Amino acid sequence: MQDDYAFGRDRAEYERLIEQAEIFRPLTERMLRSAGIGAGMHVLDVGCGAGDVSFLVSALDGDAIGVAEQRRGAQGIANVSFRHADARSLDPGPLFDAAVGRFALMFIHDPTEALRLFAQRVRRGGILAFCEQVASVTATPTGQQPVLAALLALFTSVFERSGARPDIGAELYPRMRDAGLQPDPRPLAEFVLCPARDTVAYRRWALFARSMLPKIVEYGLGTEDEIRHSVEHELRQELLAATGLVPLSWLMIGQWARVPAH
Repeated sequence: MQDDYAFGRDRAEYERLIEQAEIFRPLTERMLRSAGIGAGMHVLDVGCGAGDVSFLVSALDGDAIGVAEQRRGAQGIANVSFRHADARSLDPGPLFDAAVGRFALMFIHDPTEALRLFAQRVRRGGILAFCEQVASVTATPTGQQPVLAALLALFTSVFERSGARPDIGAELYPRMRDAGLQPDPRPLAEFVLCPARDTVAYRRWALFARSMLPKIVEYGLGTEDEIRHSVEHELRQELLAATGLVPLSWLMIGQWARVPAH
């Protein structure tokens, strides 16, 4: 995984990930079901974070791993286990029926090679399914929501400076094909929207800015005072004055593929 991670690694960041997971749960569940993942399957969750995709898979049937384990125990989920390891070099063992991930490939140096390696841990005819973003495509009307549009552009710049791939969602199909897989030609694609005055809208991007703030300052893309003023005053006022919908995401792509049967 990428060393210069764009976000923090503290408890507040894990809480942001948990809230974010609720936003993307419907799309992720549709992707998993469309890919053919269901009850009784042995599934590898790549870059599991706080465990939300793992828990979603189980339902079909800073230490992020520690947070995930605590949440697993609290929810009484017995068919999920977590390991801290490089997903590209897992120890040999029984093959999985599927490998899944959300916001995982964007932080990997060579996503195509990673997909090839993940596929080696999946049985023939098995499934790889990943949900990633396309940050160059937004549903933000720049003329009506200039503060939010500027913040989203800033977040994308941080991703790029950190070495992440903020547009990896648009590359999933060709990268899966180049990795020797058989990608489905009809992936899922959507924006997540909500009313501008809904507190979820402000909280979503305020938490995003808080987690990215250290990198924004480190990269010289803004000062702490500038970002806090933009988020706590300008963004809040802009959303309160808006009457339409605002995005809670960039364009999201859910793409899946099969490991060749022969």
